[in-house]
Amino acid sequence: MDRREFLKLTTAGTAAMALPGCGGLAPGRKPNVLFVFDDQLRADVCGVYGGKDITTPNIDQLASQGVVFTNSISSCPLCTPYRGMVQTGRYPTHSGILMNFVEASAVQNPHCLANLFAAAGYETGFIGKWHLSSGWRHEEGLYTSNDEAVQAYQQKNPETEYVAPGPSRLGYKHWQAFNFHCNFNSYYYYEDEPKKLYSGRYETDTQTDQAIAYMDKCRNSGRPFFLTVAPHPPHPPFDPGFIPEGYLEKTPETIHWSPNVPLDNNPRTVMEMRYYLAMAKNVDDNLGRLMAYLETSGLAADTIVVFTADHGDMHGSHGRVNKMVPYAEAMNIPLIVRWPYRIAAGSSTDALQTPMDHLPTLCGLAALSIPPEVDGADLSQAMLGKGGDVREDVLIGSYTSNWDFLQTGTAWPEWRGVKSKQYTYCKWLSGGEELYDNLADPYQMNNLIVDRPEALDRLRARLKDLLAVAHDDFRPGTGYGEWYDNQRNLVRTGLGPVAG
Repeated sequence: MDRREFLKLTTAGTAAMALPGCGGLAPGRKPNVLFVFDDQLRADVCGVYGGKDITTPNIDQLASQGVVFTNSISSCPLCTPYRGMVQTGRYPTHSGILMNFVEASAVQNPHCLANLFAAAGYETGFIGKWHLSSGWRHEEGLYTSNDEAVQAYQQKNPETEYVAPGPSRLGYKHWQAFNFHCNFNSYYYYEDEPKKLYSGRYETDTQTDQAIAYMDKCRNSGRPFFLTVAPHPPHPPFDPGFIPEGYLEKTPETIHWSPNVPLDNNPRTVMEMRYYLAMAKNVDDNLGRLMAYLETSGLAADTIVVFTADHGDMHGSHGRVNKMVPYAEAMNIPLIVRWPYRIAAGSSTDALQTPMDHLPTLCGLAALSIPPEVDGADLSQAMLGKGGDVREDVLIGSYTSNWDFLQTGTAWPEWRGVKSKQYTYCKWLSGGEELYDNLADPYQMNNLIVDRPEALDRLRARLKDLLAVAHDDFRPGTGYGEWYDNQRNLVRTGLGPVAG
């Protein structure tokens, strides 16, 4: 489809949305859902969010066809907690999913996304990185790495990244996934037996092939689908052996660094950034393939498409790399939702959105009941242009100072905070505080703790209220050991012991 044809289609579609009953789903038909999120894609890499280093024509085109969220926040910017919030719609302190490599509890969280859609007659599928299982860290312990324990467990269980059918898949029936690995160019996944299946193609290319095949199978069966596609790139390692062939040439030799990157002491190199951008460019191309399939198959009008990411990466901002910190580069993520004839093409919203909101919002769009224990907000009416904001601020935080272990006092210390449209307020476990005006100072270069006493007092009080709602006592990372057994199974949460 060329640009002229696309503009004609978009214009016609926008006009049709003003006409009741024109286009879209047939009466009584349920919408499909395609939920695509990749790992570590900062919002400002994408053209629609101001990206300057690579072009993202497919992400940008999707944005012109749906609604763009300008305040989508990874409220706990770490892989597994994000995934836990998406699947359960709950605070990490309620689901128990606080750090990487823990076993998601179907007992504690029975009403996950896929379970809800399956109960409503949907086929459900998951393709890509799961990261809601303990994997090779199953018998390693909770507090520090132990290579001997890992090796012993891998000898007994060589397929540590296999997740068996049943409750551990949280309601997903179709499975072409893995818990965790970074073999992007030697990609393997699992289906319904503990056997690595090598694709011979780059990871994200493979997952796109699989997603198209699955959607086509569902189309032929006539049943609606709920499909999650979760590529691992553009996640580290940022190394030449981990990028898709031919994509380095599509990245610039000069990088547009953010103003808060210390250029005389930047921890991220130009080449590392180019490797990251090469992976991100491949993500954009594969999103284009998915959208092209929906158009040619006739499924586009029947399908809600969500495109987002689990968190960003600091990439040198504030002299840092990686995530787990309360700064915009780690927390601001893309979120675009398209549903032809229902969501206005080319629209945007500044409503605050967190990972917990996906479950109730998708239930709202699909007319499914929302479980009472869900903490997230239903933003479906805001997407459809029928309602305003549902809240003024959200709770943000990081629960332990290591990605994979219960630690405290490392370079990623624990923190909690409050995010509103204007402010980001953070309180560190040590007691230090930071306050930024995101509207006047989007790169968060001026800490306003002294200069905005009224805002500070209000946000301090609000943090206390939000922590109480989340049953969060803001303890050190080491204090959560009682929440898990020595196999990283959940035994209690902020709500108390886990039954059964």
